[in-house]
Amino acid sequence: MLLIDTDPGIDDAHALAMATRSVAHDQLIVTTIAGNVGLDRVTDNAEWLLAQWAPSVPLFRGAATPLVGPTVDAAHIHGDDGLAGFPRERATAQVQGPPAASAIVDAARANVGELDIVALGPLTNLALAVLLEPALPDLVRSVTIMGGSPAQFGNASLNAEFNVFADAEAAEVTLSRMRDVTLLTWDTSLETRFTASELARMWSGDSVEARTLRALHEHRMANDAAYAANETFGRADPLAMAVALRPECVATSVAHRIHVVRDGGLAHGGTLVDHLDATSDRPPVVIPQTFHRDILIDALAV
Repeated sequence: MLLIDTDPGIDDAHALAMATRSVAHDQLIVTTIAGNVGLDRVTDNAEWLLAQWAPSVPLFRGAATPLVGPTVDAAHIHGDDGLAGFPRERATAQVQGPPAASAIVDAARANVGELDIVALGPLTNLALAVLLEPALPDLVRSVTIMGGSPAQFGNASLNAEFNVFADAEAAEVTLSRMRDVTLLTWDTSLETRFTASELARMWSGDSVEARTLRALHEHRMANDAAYAANETFGRADPLAMAVALRPECVATSVAHRIHVVRDGGLAHGGTLVDHLDATSDRPPVVIPQTFHRDILIDALAV
């Protein structure tokens, strides 16, 4: 069973498409989290995407605000609606029952040792789930997270990556308590870029997912001059999904404990890697460094 916690978001759309193409729909669950834009809009976007690709997949609405601190978003990157203003009709509502944190706990209890979680936004829902069910680390098989910048190449502050910065307290709760965690960092995504022709390969097929992703990409290229001027393109959230779905795409990785700065100052949201393995108060986290590129591009295709 695969649970995707997401804040669509252009990159999240690609990551969701990868999952709906490769995982049986009765083995998928999606939860939403405020992040790239506010909770209402990311949930609308998840509804719209799933209505096209996987209408039977259950969708649960998550946290609208972080555990601690002010709410931030990335509308300046993803547009006020999260999908760069792509014209579309709102999907029929399909949000289900309990809040996302409860849905995570329920899924873990119902699939002991068989639930894999991919977290593509701020970690508020996952942290709340841990607080609701302290045994969650024993129930979940794996967690793959997109977030963090050990090299301090911040995209939300001087040194912090957005997903961690948006709810640093939740990131600390998650990284200090969950086991079998893989962290696809912002640093790794910056080192793993793709040409326009490689992007075209990823959605060159005739699946409904490929058609949607092509349309989203063409719309952004036509309406975002700065994006269109790039010679190479990043795929942060899809990289995390590739690692979860096709772990053999990872060529090299390291494993160390990670501590999150929560001081409200310049370093707030920073991810500190214990490269010396000097601490032992939390499980080590696997951090992919490089990829087998042909396998990776195949994994990113829909």
